Amino acid sequence: MGNRYERWRMSRSFTYKGIQYHPGILLVLAAQLLCLSAFAFSPAILDHNKWLSAAIAFSLLFGLILSLGFAGTWNQFSDDVSLWTFFNTNPVESAVAIATAGEVLAIFLIPLG
Repeated sequence: MGNRYERWRMSRSFTYKGIQYHPGILLVLAAQLLCLSAFAFSPAILDHNKWLSAAIAFSLLFGLILSLGFAGTWNQFSDDVSLWTFFNTNPVESAVAIATAGEVLAIFLIPLG
């Protein structure tokens, strides 16, 4: 029947390639991509737009929470599956983790002052 990780994945509801994605995960990913694209095209807009700054803060917060859960899930099954395989079998969660890292880098690139 496979290793422990494969049995855990198969026990989840099937919607997309055997994995059910919560709409909240897709909403966080969409918000992260929107905020990153807004920052990429106009980084100075963050100083003047409080709503965009709030959206980045909340998408970063929820992205960090989801990324920590993603890392904890891999840590639980790290003896059965490698990190590369885990990233490839969970594309939405890995996209959230990558977008969260991108938001952190974007925040660090904003000049203070």
